[in-house]
Amino acid sequence: MQRKYRGVVLNLNGAGVQRSFIMLSLSTAVVFILLGMLFVSHAGRGLSSQHVGKIAVGMSNGWMLQTLRYELPYFQPDAPEMETVNIPTLMFRLVTSINPDDPRTLLGYELPGFSLFDTEVLVSEKAVALSDLPFESSPPPEALRDEPAVDKKEAPVPPQDTMLSTKGKKVMFIYNTHNRESWVSEVPKAREKNDPNLAMDSKTNVTLVSKRMAKTLEQNGIGSTVGLRDFTGILNQRSASYSLSYAESLKMVKSVVAQDRNLNYFIDIHRDSLPRKSTTATINGKTYAQTFFVIGMRNPNWEKNQQFALKVHNVIEKKYPGLSKGIFGKKGGNGEYNQSVSPNSILIEVGGPDNTVEECYRTADILAEAIAEVYWEAEKANAKPKAKRS
Repeated sequence: MQRKYRGVVLNLNGAGVQRSFIMLSLSTAVVFILLGMLFVSHAGRGLSSQHVGKIAVGMSNGWMLQTLRYELPYFQPDAPEMETVNIPTLMFRLVTSINPDDPRTLLGYELPGFSLFDTEVLVSEKAVALSDLPFESSPPPEALRDEPAVDKKEAPVPPQDTMLSTKGKKVMFIYNTHNRESWVSEVPKAREKNDPNLAMDSKTNVTLVSKRMAKTLEQNGIGSTVGLRDFTGILNQRSASYSLSYAESLKMVKSVVAQDRNLNYFIDIHRDSLPRKSTTATINGKTYAQTFFVIGMRNPNWEKNQQFALKVHNVIEKKYPGLSKGIFGKKGGNGEYNQSVSPNSILIEVGGPDNTVEECYRTADILAEAIAEVYWEAEKANAKPKAKRS
């Protein structure tokens, strides 16, 4: 019996089919042209370590090690057990920037105000809870009103002997963007109402910590100056938003840079808003206001600022373990914090509203000594060797 086979003949000569084929070809061409333009526009930028860091931050050590094993068969890490690479999860995190293990990565873009917690833990000696992350918020209007200020005498700084000196040059500039941040124990209305949000004062405030640091730096041979401009008062006079504080302090920083080119280190001192249990460390029987560093990750060169902060953090951690809570990177809020002015520009939080001025002074001395050590090490490394006589 002979089988019959039916054939199917496609007629590609129809006008509709030709039109569809042309549209598909044009669409494909447009996609490739747009992709080409995109890559050309970014060609000059290259793939910086910052871009690589953004990719790597979503990958654990186990994932990276196992990825190396796929490419290097003879690569066998010492650890017998490694985390299994979940390719779909990894690709989901890289493409969407959402980490299923961290709800902030999803909610931060959806809930108003939640993006303020968009903080990366860059360096920390222990696990950091969400409640311990730096949080920046404007104080209530009552705290910003100009009222009779409380004046407090500055405590003397213990003398120190040093052979090092910047020889009259001022190289450190210390200032306070949120200059009226104070302490509950020093502000009557905050103390009476037991409200840390009211701990703001035009005289007894975080500028005292800056002055203390400058004196200790001077005793370590480092010429230092303190910017005492009342940014909060300036904004109040203009009925401007408290969020413009950094714009005001940046004007001052740029002004002092133009006036004195020797200034190369810029320290912005703040007081955190967390409760006492999260801002206090007890070391050798003494209580200290804990400190941490904030790096503005909107600054294109933020990694250089982080390197400076890391050196200071390491010195403190070695001598006073637990005093420094670490280094945090922020993109939300201001996100730059005047740090593009210099790679040696950092923001330091010292204590909280429930700490005392004396506790902050103790920490200020340690910070200044650590910064001085880092400064003189850098000067030693940058010193040119003397030419040998023939």
